[in-house]
Amino acid sequence: MIDPTVLDQAELYLDAGLPGFPGAHRFRLGTWGDTDGPFWLLDCLDTPDLAFVVVRPEPFFPGYAPEIDRATADRLGLAGAEDAIVFVIVTLGPTPYDATVNLLGPLVVNLRSRLAAQVVLEGDSAMVRTPLASRPAASN
Repeated sequence: MIDPTVLDQAELYLDAGLPGFPGAHRFRLGTWGDTDGPFWLLDCLDTPDLAFVVVRPEPFFPGYAPEIDRATADRLGLAGAEDAIVFVIVTLGPTPYDATVNLLGPLVVNLRSRLAAQVVLEGDSAMVRTPLASRPAASN
């Protein structure tokens, strides 16, 4: 199991930036909220006031296992799965139950070099706005 706390306050470099934010390459990753909580803040160092909430997908989507193509793995210097950690970007909503995550575009980080990339996977476009948590069943 990868311990994500090794990345707390780490500076990441996204050579290709993020889609829609071409000038954003340098980010600081830090815990957000409760230090034991699942949320992280990806704060852009190149563009003031640009930040993204991210989470590790495993607690919310235990079966999620994105396959990274060889070209991306080579670009990031990943020799194997143990070299990488995956985050997904959260879109916050008016309530916690309105929050969604982008499972189609995970953020893959090389644990050693801190190189990172948002990878676009094959899949259903609905995966871009996957609910983060299910609403509780209504009581009668």
